[in-house]
Amino acid sequence: MPEHQSRFEALERKIAEAGLDVFLISTKDSIYYFTGFRYEPFERPFFIIVRPGEKPVFLTPRLEAENMATIAVPHRLVEYIEFPAPAGGRYLDALRDVLPQGARVGVEMAITGELLVALSAWSPQVLPLVEELRMVKSPVEIAAIRRAAKYSDRGLQLAMGLAKMGRTIAETDRANGQLREEITRNEGHLDPYISSVWQGIWAAPYSAQPHRFPEPGDTLTEGPNVGLSFLRVNGYSAETERTFFVSPPRKQDIEVFNTMVEAGRIGFAAIRPGVSCHDVDHQVMQFLRAEGFGDNLLHRTGHGIGMGGHEGPWVAEGSDHVLAENMVISIEPGIYWRGQGGFRHSDTVLITADGYERLTDMPHDIASMTLDA
Repeated sequence: MPEHQSRFEALERKIAEAGLDVFLISTKDSIYYFTGFRYEPFERPFFIIVRPGEKPVFLTPRLEAENMATIAVPHRLVEYIEFPAPAGGRYLDALRDVLPQGARVGVEMAITGELLVALSAWSPQVLPLVEELRMVKSPVEIAAIRRAAKYSDRGLQLAMGLAKMGRTIAETDRANGQLREEITRNEGHLDPYISSVWQGIWAAPYSAQPHRFPEPGDTLTEGPNVGLSFLRVNGYSAETERTFFVSPPRKQDIEVFNTMVEAGRIGFAAIRPGVSCHDVDHQVMQFLRAEGFGDNLLHRTGHGIGMGGHEGPWVAEGSDHVLAENMVISIEPGIYWRGQGGFRHSDTVLITADGYERLTDMPHDIASMTLDA
């Protein structure tokens, strides 16, 4: 509870600094972040109404009121009947009883369009107050991400252990179940509400299409394959990716692979507190463009990792985020050669007081990533 209470206090300070009277929290991950409460809203909205100097108000459908009364953070509970409901029993009716007319209201960046329209009477300001808090991790969060990173590595090891020349992706997918069993055995449980476990292998040449989901019949053959372990373990996430080969790599593959690894090295060398995320990505992209790969770039160097697998800070040209101690990001520059395959490593990385610490720990070199032996 002290962890959650300190988060509310930090948000209250941000609310006051923004000149607001109140801030509404409405997304699942943010509710979990501030309370530890696992909640699936479906069509029934749940709000945490935060006003500086006052207990937060939990506005909940009656169906969930008994569950939410168990949240350890001191709060006031307000119920509405159902969604939809007749006049007097709707969540907007309950909100009108809680929010003063003319209150300066802020809402999360990830609020749904439906809720934003419903709240239009208050002309809410959409502000990244919660997202900014979530970017810098507490020691409790870092420990959770550190555990997730070990399982992320393990998941990719399991998947690559099943990768052989001529095997299909369906034959490597057994790694998912194996990893789930290991996590459950080691952690004691794998909470389905705040966990997801997935390993995938993009067989060449489809590794050049990183957002094309692998098909069961895709077959491992020569060329660069990309393995991904992307998971969330009991609330917190990590990812590991590696380019690997199931037969001796061709000369061109070696050259592109080594260029990709060097791009990652440049990214790692640039990260430390106070550095612009734009500048990190710009250094990496300048190198790759100078090497002749300007037409083979599909995405930024990295992104934040926390409860979400993709969140701020965004390590990208054009980003206004600045790295700070205890942020967690990915470093994952990629080169994509249409018709041949993709080249990408990804690591989960903690920003430290004087640089960084890689939380994922699989090898980067091409000898280790050649599995034909």
